[in-house]
Amino acid sequence: MLKVKPPDGYPPEEGRYVRGNDYSPVAVCVILDTFDFAIPPELNELVMVSVDLGAALSGMLQTENIGLEKMICNIVANPNIRYIVLCGRESAGHLPGESLLALKENGVTETKQIVGTRAPTPHLYNIPLELIERFNQQIVSVINLLCQPGEKDTKVPGLSPEVIKKAVGSCYQEESVLFMGYRLHDIGAYPEPAMCYKIASKLTRSQEDILQPGKSKLNMGFMLHKLLPKTDCKRCGKPNCLAFAIGLAKGKSRLEECPILDQPEFAANRQALAKLLE
Repeated sequence: MLKVKPPDGYPPEEGRYVRGNDYSPVAVCVILDTFDFAIPPELNELVMVSVDLGAALSGMLQTENIGLEKMICNIVANPNIRYIVLCGRESAGHLPGESLLALKENGVTETKQIVGTRAPTPHLYNIPLELIERFNQQIVSVINLLCQPGEKDTKVPGLSPEVIKKAVGSCYQEESVLFMGYRLHDIGAYPEPAMCYKIASKLTRSQEDILQPGKSKLNMGFMLHKLLPKTDCKRCGKPNCLAFAIGLAKGKSRLEECPILDQPEFAANRQALAKLLE
């Protein structure tokens, strides 16, 4: 079975991940559905149990564009990685999990927009098409254990450490095994050299942002929505919490207009919202 040593400089991109066994056939992608200063402990546990069991890389994906680009760069730099276990809760704003699945299923357009996702900005502008094509060729399967947004039950497969460990272990097997509808085993490294690419333009403001400034407000609204109660009670005068969040982002609404945020259980959320709106 072919196994290769990753090149110097692997992994090329920094991020919210842990490096494990370089010769492992599997990476684990945990969707981060909140802000990085308030990561739920159950998501951290998924990352750590995966790398403890021998995943090559185990980390969190927060966005459908730069976050996904960085993940692609790190995976194609290690030809041993042939599977991705996708888990955690989907992020209702960015839909990074849906974007990853759509990328694998449908690829991208000539302008590097992911086909078939509802994500607001599924653009992979900062990496070449060759890198995206290599990613889709190298990864034979994305093992989809993704939970619905807001899921709290750690017994469901996508939030269960035991299920994630079984998924990682199944990818290691010499003989094919059946795991939740997926036939898995270690098929060896992708038979082409590693592609070690580091994003150079990730701090550059895109032309699209310059031409369409309203999109940045919309994205900010999606981010703020994650911290709202999501009761859609309409007591703020808006039809739902997302509309209120977008109003906050545009400066047309105020936190004081949401009475539920005054309740003690939402104190941390209110503080985080206030910090983001400074």
